[in-house]
Formats: sequence, structure tokens, C-alpha cells
Amino acid sequence: MGGLGVAGCFVDSEGLPPPVDGFYFPSGIAASPGGRVLYVANSDFDLRFNGGTVQALDLQRLRRRALGLQASLNPGEAGVGASVSAACEAAGLRPNPAPLLYPGPCGPLDISALDGDEEIVRSSAVIGAFASNLALVHRPLPEPGAAPAAAEGPVARLFVPVRGDPSVTYFDVADDRTDAPAAQRCEGDACFRLDCGAAAAGGRCARDHRIGEDPGQELIRRKLPLEPFGIAASPDGTSVIVSHQIENIASAITNPWGPVEGGAGTRPQLAAVLTDLAAGPTELAAVPPPRLVTRLRQLAEAEGEASKGIDYQPTFALTYVAAPQLDLLRYQEIQDGAPALLFQSISTRISALASGADSRGIAVDASERQACEAGCGGEDELECLARCTAIPMQVFVAHRYPNSLLVGELTTTLIERESDRPEGRWAAAYETLAIRDAAPLAAYPSRVEVGDVIGADGARRRRAFALAFDSGLAFSYDPEARRIDAVIRTGRGPQAIAFDTGATCGDDKERCDCAPGDDACEPYSLMYIAHFTDSYLGVVDLDMRKANTFGSMILTVGEPIPPRESQ
Repeated sequence: MGGLGVAGCFVDSEGLPPPVDGFYFPSGIAASPGGRVLYVANSDFDLRFNGGTVQALDLQRLRRRALGLQASLNPGEAGVGASVSAACEAAGLRPNPAPLLYPGPCGPLDISALDGDEEIVRSSAVIGAFASNLALVHRPLPEPGAAPAAAEGPVARLFVPVRGDPSVTYFDVADDRTDAPAAQRCEGDACFRLDCGAAAAGGRCARDHRIGEDPGQELIRRKLPLEPFGIAASPDGTSVIVSHQIENIASAITNPWGPVEGGAGTRPQLAAVLTDLAAGPTELAAVPPPRLVTRLRQLAEAEGEASKGIDYQPTFALTYVAAPQLDLLRYQEIQDGAPALLFQSISTRISALASGADSRGIAVDASERQACEAGCGGEDELECLARCTAIPMQVFVAHRYPNSLLVGELTTTLIERESDRPEGRWAAAYETLAIRDAAPLAAYPSRVEVGDVIGADGARRRRAFALAFDSGLAFSYDPEARRIDAVIRTGRGPQAIAFDTGATCGDDKERCDCAPGDDACEPYSLMYIAHFTDSYLGVVDLDMRKANTFGSMILTVGEPIPPRESQ
């Protein structure tokens, strides 16, 4: 998929409308943080229709089916019939008629036949062809004790790079977070909002929601560079970086959260373009900033002394398909009327593996550092945060030639300055990247994401999951043991991953908030894989306590559709 270069052939006014109750070459997938919605981007790869789609799926209903099937397939715990056919029948599914095409015990869940309380696709909208990925961002929640954020304006957005326009199409979506009282949690049908300026539900997104096409955008250039492919957003959602393969360019989109007159949110805009990158910029990952940075800026803002803040720019890691290197890009936001700036900060050469070229997906894991930061407070807060900043973040890269998962570290350096005030001690901070290890994979790895499995003791354990598109496999890498600990057989063309991890209460399998040690809570972890080649989603069980189903696909969502040349 990464080498397709036919974006100029797409005309969105011709052809049949795309299906909204099924999948068609899904290329991007993301789960909402509150576990209510699963977003899917469909690319219309063979131009059978006059566009692709973005769908908002009911993740609670999918979870209920998947966990019910999981229980039936592990009868020693659930006390349900032991046979696979009985488990499938209990879930309303037939036995799998084509296990070589799509793995799993049961036949597919036909989502087009579900309605009412069983309906899975709750809303949809039409976009251009060749969507390559998606990024879900949320407005930051206020720190404990801070004043609540303003209710006006958007609280969450979805960004989709669309190569056929070319544009980055954006949606205002709902907020279902439960991690703070200030979160504007959605209810009912409002959770499945997909606002892209379409005249009606299921309609085509308006031009003013296509960043790079909107004639009202005057910052630097009206047209987005060709082939928008990889995408990543800063943790606060204010900056979004996009890679462009053909022109060796990266672009920056600014996403202000503040309200404007009438209560509507300020529109995202193309803000900067970085040219003359190495050949084939591909995938991006945002680097989580140290909490020390945000805390220092809060203190400086509270005291009205911006000079006491810390110099730090949002940072993004970038891979290349035709260059043996990884880059760190930094984004300087618009300040005092000066233009935004996207610049190449540090390049890390890949020299230990053959040619070192052809890196694809990339993911950053800051969980160890963030766990340390969560324990900082009181009079020693800043010193504690500085000690946590010294903990490296892990980086995982899907690499080809040879096929491997590269494992590296992002290290943050703090620059001190002379000052007699604790909050004025640090002047700047920046990251450097180094590759430390590699694990062999099958041909050919494409995407990598970080998620959690449920260990034998019921606790979460961190893993990096790499997809091998051509091999139809997913690999689970244990960072602590430094080895591949599971190989998962997928269907053809696994393209994207999303995780649904949490705890349920009661028999209805609804996700809920649980206190540690609460016996009424049952932890779970499911991985959703978007299968590009045959246009369906697969659900993988990531609970090690389930001996019959761990590390395997337990549910097929949507009827698989072979590509037309193979039908």
C-alpha cells in the first residue's frame, strides 16, 4: 500500500457511493479512550466507489460479543459447552467455513444485518479515496486543582490523511474520557458524532474540513503536498505532523482548541512545510514530553513570568522506506505573529542491519517514565519530575531488509541555567534517539503499536505488536524479556491495530471504572486488526489466563470481501 502513486486519478463526483454498513480496504483504526467508539477509515483502494468512508462503530457492543465468545471457548472457567460449534452457536455465528482465508473458530459477524440494539456501525461519512491512516486527539484536561476548561469549542478530533484529494480530512468527534471530572463525557448516540461538515449523516465531508484544500486557509500555501501518508499528533492535540512520500516532505497542521465567536471551534490549518527530507518519509510517532516541561510552564504562566518556562518543542520520530535513518522532527508553534516552523532536529543512522533502509511503522512507549511521574508531588515535585525525566522511553520500529523489529531508546537531556529559584533551574530540554537491539520477524513488517496483555496474575503487561502485511502474522514482543513471546496468525493483509483494554463489571460485559483489588472487576484486553486485503476486522484475545484463546483471533467482524482480481 505504501508505494501507491495514483492520487491524481481520483474524481469524487463519479461512480457508486461507498458502502457504509461494511468495510472496504480498511487502512486506519483507533479506539476512543473511554471504550465507547471504534473509528475505522476505509480507503476505496481499487476505486470501485466514488470515495472512502470513516465509520464510528459501537465498541461496547463489539466487546460484549467478543468477551462472550471468549468465555464460551474457555469452558473450564465459564461452564459453557466445550465444543467450538456450540460456542459459535451461542454467539449466533456459524462455524468458520474458510479458516485459511480468515482465522478463528467461527464464521464472520455480518454487521450489515444488525440493527436496533445490535447495530454496530452507528455513524459514517464519505471522504476521498486512498485514506492511509487516522489520528485521534483530545483537548487536554486541566491539572488537578486547576480551573475547569471552557465548555465551548471542540473537545476531540479525528484526522485522516487522504491521498486522493490530497488532503487531511478532519472530524469533530465526541469525548468519552472518564479519567477526570472535567471530561465532557458523551452519552448515547452523541458518542458516535462524526462532524465533517457533511450535509447529512453518511454524506460527503465538506471542503472546509479538508485541510490543504480549504480556500480560506492563507498561512503558507493552499494545497497540501502530494501523498499524505503517515500521521501523528502531539499528546495535547495542538500539532499534527504528516509525511509525504513522493515529494520527500513533511507538513505541520496547527489545531487550536480555543473557541471563537458563536461557540464553534477554531479550524485546523496547514502551518508549515519541511522540504528536502531523505527519500521516502513514511510513518510518524509523537514523542510524549516530560511532565516536568508542562509543570514548569504552568508555574511560569501562573506567576506571569514566561521567561521562567522551559524551551521545548513538540517532537516527532519519522521513518523512511528508502533511507537508512530515523529522524526527530520538531515543531515550533506560531508565536507573536511569527510563522510556525517544522525542522529536522537529529538523524540517527541505522548501520547495524544490512543496508539499514526500509523502515515502516514506529511506536514510542513512555509508560515507565509516566508511572514514575505519577508519583511526584509536594515540595519535592520538580526534583522528582527531573529524576523521572532521566528514564529513557522505548522506541519500536518495523524494519525490512532484514525483516526485524528494531528496539531503541529516546533519552531526554535537560539543560540547566543559573538561578536561585527551583522552577527556573532548567532552561531547555531535547531528545536523542539510539537503536539498541533487534528481534527477527517474518516478511514483511509494516506497522507497530504498543499495548497491554493481561498476565497470568490478572495484571497488565506491556507489549509491542508488529504486523507483517505480506505474511499475515502479528508478533508480540516482550520488552522486559527482550524476545518475541507470541506469533498471532491473522488474515491476509493486516494493516492497522487498535487496543481495547480495561475492566468489566457484571455479566453484561460493559467497561467500567474499577478500584485496585475490586473483586467485581474482570480485566480484559482485546486487539482489533484491520485487514486491508479482504476488508474486515479481526478481534484477538490478549488475556493470558484464557488458555484456549490467548494470542488467537476469536471474532471476525464484517463479511470478508476478496479483492476483485481474486474473485
